[in-house]
Amino acid sequence: MNPFKTRQQAIAFICVGVAVVLLCVASIAIAESFMPNNLAGRRGVVIFYRTFTPMTVVWSLLASWAYFNIPPRSCSGELASDDEGDIARDSTGCEV
Repeated sequence: MNPFKTRQQAIAFICVGVAVVLLCVASIAIAESFMPNNLAGRRGVVIFYRTFTPMTVVWSLLASWAYFNIPPRSCSGELASDDEGDIARDSTGCEV
């Protein structure tokens, strides 16, 4: 059973997953760069790693799962114009 009814739902979920992963990695990088070099700062960096590493792994897996569950493209005959029709049909894999 595919949880996504449309390709747009799956693509939106993938975009959210990628954004969360990038923000987690950026948070770890910022913590490494700007935390003070003392005991409290090192403990803070460890907390960032403990928090954001599992979150990065989980959201990476969710985004990968969404990518592999994208519904196939539909071959509808409605196109914006005839000039773009051949290009659009060829790119979707539908028969001309």
